[in-house]
Amino acid sequence: MPAAGPARSPATRWRPTTEIVAEINAALDWLAANGRAHGIDGKVVLSGWSAGGHLTAMCLGHKRVSAGLAISGVYELGPIRDTYLNDKLQLGDDEIETLSPLRLPVVAKPMLITYGTAELPPLVSDSRDLHAKRAAAHLPGALLPVAGADHFTIVHELRDADGALTRQALLLAD
Repeated sequence: MPAAGPARSPATRWRPTTEIVAEINAALDWLAANGRAHGIDGKVVLSGWSAGGHLTAMCLGHKRVSAGLAISGVYELGPIRDTYLNDKLQLGDDEIETLSPLRLPVVAKPMLITYGTAELPPLVSDSRDLHAKRAAAHLPGALLPVAGADHFTIVHELRDADGALTRQALLLAD
């Protein structure tokens, strides 16, 4: 993915979020086609934290993916448009519409959605809203608030074999 280079016209400008989603799906395509030849077989559980939580939700529908673990993700991109983050992300209306999991049809695969109770309110509400949307469609996957965790400490739950997120990730892989 180009980090710099010649100026692009608005029609061909770099779209980081769109390209990252496409790259993950391309990697999953490669894994589906070639994984077995490299000793990689079995369930694929996508997991990601922060922007990776968003990417987990975006790529859950890939045929090679069995389940997802989305940690402290952003699932509605609209509010980002008017922040400094959009200087790098370059989200336009079309991308906000097509890359916001809360605006898309839900995928009928298990997905655990988790957040820290000390997260920023938009991260908490996005997690709750995505879980509610999935629950309304009767899809599998729990909502797991991690007491006292914030955006940076929530991943500590993965360090411990008995950590709440580790246990849930193992259940998804089982």
